[in-house]
Amino acid sequence: MLIEQPNHSSVPNSSIPPILHHLNREKSNKSMASSPIPDDVALTILSKLPLKSLKRFTCVHKSWPPLLENPYFMNMFRTNFLSKHDSSYDDDTSLLLVSTDSMVYPNPKSPYLLSGDKFENIVKLNWSPPFQGEFPFLIGSFIHGIVCLQSNRAKFVLWNPATHEFKILPPSPLEYKRYVNIMISSLGFGYDPVRDDFKLIRLLWYYPPSGCDGNGDGWQGPLPDPLPFNYGPGWEIYSLRSNSWRKLDMPFVHDVPLIDCDNDMCMNGVCHWFGIVEEYRNETHYLASFNLSNEVFCITPLPLDLTSRWVRKSLVALSESIAVILKNEETTSFHIWILGELGVKESWTKLFIVGPMPGVALPIGVGKNGDIFFRKENGELALFDLSTNMLEEIAIEEQLDAYSRIRSYKERLLPIGRTEHRLFL
Repeated sequence: MLIEQPNHSSVPNSSIPPILHHLNREKSNKSMASSPIPDDVALTILSKLPLKSLKRFTCVHKSWPPLLENPYFMNMFRTNFLSKHDSSYDDDTSLLLVSTDSMVYPNPKSPYLLSGDKFENIVKLNWSPPFQGEFPFLIGSFIHGIVCLQSNRAKFVLWNPATHEFKILPPSPLEYKRYVNIMISSLGFGYDPVRDDFKLIRLLWYYPPSGCDGNGDGWQGPLPDPLPFNYGPGWEIYSLRSNSWRKLDMPFVHDVPLIDCDNDMCMNGVCHWFGIVEEYRNETHYLASFNLSNEVFCITPLPLDLTSRWVRKSLVALSESIAVILKNEETTSFHIWILGELGVKESWTKLFIVGPMPGVALPIGVGKNGDIFFRKENGELALFDLSTNMLEEIAIEEQLDAYSRIRSYKERLLPIGRTEHRLFL
């Protein structure tokens, strides 16, 4: 169940925020010619504001902050929030379920295409040749029918499920350094609308080799002194337009790899991921954001409830807003936080509490109209509707695992690199 919601049929006087009475009294004292706005009308108008605007309005007068604590008002606000049209969904939108085994098993499970009002149409797909016998990780979301996948051999591939076309990305010069071991964290795949370009951002970690072994390039022996470079992380970005990698000059923020949770997302040309900044042994937890067009980097501190390194939290796009879904292991409930404004910690708002839902593991994706897909502890797929508070199981052939993800998908028959705007490959 959601946060307790009162009856909608009437507006009890006790539930009207004090600020509205205050404003009405001010208008009366000033003998204004026009009648004051009725309380219920004022509440309705305010409930349709974006969270960013609503948060800013609470700074206008000391009586405004209780507005976000008013059950009647918040019920209307949630309803309007879920009713917003998500531009990424239309009648042609389907969902792609990418489910992979753990790295112990060499062959990934087949992806599924889900469509229909109740996702009753389920079609099993086949992996394209680059992934046969490998272990693909899903990076970000589908953009113009294209998705980016990373194999367990650090191979990056763009894939169009509709045409079965794939493109293997070229290696970066930063991947090949002697005397080091390298780990790659892929933090976002998205679309730059300014340059009409697909881009991938990632972080490369360099570690000293263990013993006398290098990074597998045949080198052995003692390390040179001094080393030809400094150990440390490096940022880089790939451009499909130029088909090349470029080094980025960005501040260092630890990413937080949560294996069974969504760590990253890209929305409106901005990639987001969870990050940690460590200073003097103190950790500060952030939402890190990178604009693919102007390459501006931004960090937004997380609220206290979301700051534990071991909290199981998922980063998703909900009704075109940045959302974090946090699982409370003790109560089996899920708390959904919405961000009102990038860079502003105070704009985080806990908007929903779902549950308790025993037997439900973690969210694996978001559908339309407030639908959230969950992986159950028994490996089954379930759909929770935030509007009706109903949990419904969806039958598929294979069981889900910790790496299962669901993404919205629109079929595109254009070649990779071609959009409706222009052809650049």
